[in-house]
Amino acid sequence: MSLTKTIHVVQVFESYPLFYQPYIPPVIKAIQNSSQIKLQINAFTGKRDKDVLIMPSYYKRKLHEKFYALTHKNKPVLNYAEIQYIKQGVDVVHLQHSFLFSKVKGLLALPNNERPKIIITLRGGDTYVKPWLSEKWQDFYANYGNLVDGFITMSHHQKQYLHNKWGINPNKIHVIPISCVNPPEIQAKYPNSNTIKIVSAFRMCWEKNINGNLKVIKYLKDKGINVQYHIYGSGPDAGQLMFLIDKYKLQNNVTYHGKVENTRLKSKLHNSDIYLQLSHSESLGMSVIEAQACGLPAIVSNSGGLPEVIIDKESGYCVGTHETERAAEYIYELWKNKETYKVFSAKAIENSQGFSVDVEVDKLTALYKKITQL
Repeated sequence: MSLTKTIHVVQVFESYPLFYQPYIPPVIKAIQNSSQIKLQINAFTGKRDKDVLIMPSYYKRKLHEKFYALTHKNKPVLNYAEIQYIKQGVDVVHLQHSFLFSKVKGLLALPNNERPKIIITLRGGDTYVKPWLSEKWQDFYANYGNLVDGFITMSHHQKQYLHNKWGINPNKIHVIPISCVNPPEIQAKYPNSNTIKIVSAFRMCWEKNINGNLKVIKYLKDKGINVQYHIYGSGPDAGQLMFLIDKYKLQNNVTYHGKVENTRLKSKLHNSDIYLQLSHSESLGMSVIEAQACGLPAIVSNSGGLPEVIIDKESGYCVGTHETERAAEYIYELWKNKETYKVFSAKAIENSQGFSVDVEVDKLTALYKKITQL
């Protein structure tokens, strides 16, 4: 008989399932198969099943909260979810949607030994953008940040930013990159023969440096190089993309596909040569990892966590955000030198394997164990 204690973990989402975040369900499935973790999924909207508990309606939750307050007058005010976690003896509450931080403020007001441990996963905007705009985020970091038992960031750069800008104790910040499900039996490849096929997949917003990416294509076109650029993703600045395609006269070189299913995107990656992402801000870059898993060398900017997802000069190249000509030259040199390209392709595949589901699950399990033993 194993004497190891099973850790009861609740992961909390705004909605579930998350088909627009395909990297989450495989990790959850792997954790559910672990003998060390009892995993429960909570969500406020979505599809209820044996593994997913959807919260009652707002009014039912409020009635329950009022009854609890009447019968626990000397206790701090707790919301419905917090009451349930206390009653169930949950060990860890892990917010996967970080904007739900208001749902655990009551728990954080309790003595540490009377509540579950709190972990919050932060995406890029939660660190680099939202706190600059929202007093709620600023107040949360200032008043509750160091009461949270653990923050998960996607990269070391994001960890440093969270510490330096928002004052979170670095010992509470754990770097666990999101994982990639690698396609089976992918082999290193050669580039296409007559045309450089470049691809990007990101949200259409200012952080992704739409203008910089298109300037790379314009530079190659102006040099007389056959280039085709396919862009996937939706967002508020899709109009900027269309305007710049027209401004730079790239209608015959750039195709905008909008948002597509992840499985379809991966099939398109296989037919491409280079992945391009010159973001101004990026916590990590999941699409860069997925592209490398398909054997594509990646040209990325030196912003945020992007340098951490490639091996510079081995699986791709890292350039300054505005070094569009340099990025274009790297692309052309890789494409022109077929054998060098194939070496980069092999290294890209190898590098992507460091972001596997098994690696992420091992790191999450280790974190759950660590904070419950403190």
